[in-house]
Amino acid sequence: MFSKKGKKRRSGSAGGLTLLMEGTSVQGELVADGDIRVDGNVSGQVTCRSTLIIGSEGVVEGEISAENMRVAGKFRGNADISGELRLEATAAIDGDLRVTALDVEDGAKLNGRVFMKQDEGFKEQLLERESEPQLSEVKSI
Repeated sequence: MFSKKGKKRRSGSAGGLTLLMEGTSVQGELVADGDIRVDGNVSGQVTCRSTLIIGSEGVVEGEISAENMRVAGKFRGNADISGELRLEATAAIDGDLRVTALDVEDGAKLNGRVFMKQDEGFKEQLLERESEPQLSEVKSI
């Protein structure tokens, strides 16, 4: 109504924001190109091509695939995060996590395993180090 002609209002991500408010329950598969914020309950598979936020009252049970994830509530299941996972002080996690970067605030509860993904540059450095002669292989002159 008050925007200039031809200009579109944009949110933090290209796909907008999906809000699941407190008192809302979803069972099944949830897929979004933009951000998702969960303050209610979700049971099933969540695929978020941007940032998934589980608010302090939010509860998610199932499998998650997301670019980034911030947790202040509860999550039970397995998550594959291609970017950063941030666990706020009120977070409670029970499950296995695959992440590239992890930020955990004091007080967050994590019961499970964390697998750190490695970028290609890091893998190349490891391979180069493995091909270098070891100290035991170097002969003195």
